[in-house]
Amino acid sequence: MPRHQDPDNMPAIEQKRDPLFPIYLPLQIFDDEEYDCRTPEEWLLLGLEPGSQDRKPVPGKALLPTDDQLGHEDPKNHELIYKWVSVGVLDYDKETKLYLVHKTNKRGMVRDEEGRPILNGGVTPEGRAPLMPCQYWVPRVRLLFLAEDPHVFAQRVVSANTLCKETQALLRYNLYVDCMPVDGLRSIDEKSLGRMKQLAMSTSHLRKEIRVLNCLQCLEKEVSLDYERTMNKIIFDGVITSKPQTFSYVTLPEKEEEKVPERGMGSGEESCAPVGLQGSFCELISSLLWETFRHTGL
Repeated sequence: MPRHQDPDNMPAIEQKRDPLFPIYLPLQIFDDEEYDCRTPEEWLLLGLEPGSQDRKPVPGKALLPTDDQLGHEDPKNHELIYKWVSVGVLDYDKETKLYLVHKTNKRGMVRDEEGRPILNGGVTPEGRAPLMPCQYWVPRVRLLFLAEDPHVFAQRVVSANTLCKETQALLRYNLYVDCMPVDGLRSIDEKSLGRMKQLAMSTSHLRKEIRVLNCLQCLEKEVSLDYERTMNKIIFDGVITSKPQTFSYVTLPEKEEEKVPERGMGSGEESCAPVGLQGSFCELISSLLWETFRHTGL
């Protein structure tokens, strides 16, 4: 769905306002279903009246394009204008997690092309008829049931939108770091890398076969690349932190302090006892982690 901005009121880089960058990720993948007070089946059951076998449309409001023809042909067209309109909810698709909605007419009713009421989600013994121009499959984050609390729904949309922007900001951050050149950077110390290889190959369960050595070479390249990326990340974070006003549009990830033990011992009664393969593996991982952190000084 396209988002429109006021060209006369675009935020500058120095202003910490939204949005400096377009939103590319679909909002529904960040929707939190914990906000819902009913299951999709329970929402549809609200259309059943006591003593009736026919399920009527459930009233609600949906964010839909004003131009139905263009809305079906190209729903991402930037010329489209989306508005919250009154709809009747007809059905739900479990696989796609989308609701089928039908725009109400001027009298606030849901009618088919012949002016008849639409019952049971529009499904007849012959099957479901093709979608009418005023019918759309929409995600839950774009559908407000009139029987739900609008304040809770607003919080749901805000939460999804905030998480979407944070995710895109972190994707851009990692893209910035990945695009930094590695030429001239200090490479990982050969002694430390050699010690890691020695520790990895010193276990009794590994044999110095060709396939193992090939995997070790691939892992060596991966470790070197990750080390260079870490160095770039430290440089990048330092530049951003030193000039927060200039780079206010860059979001740094939150740092989580992790304590790495020198030995493979857990908390409480849990421990990584050197018993068989499990003990060798725990000792190997602990040694590799300690060697890495000792070398980088982190």
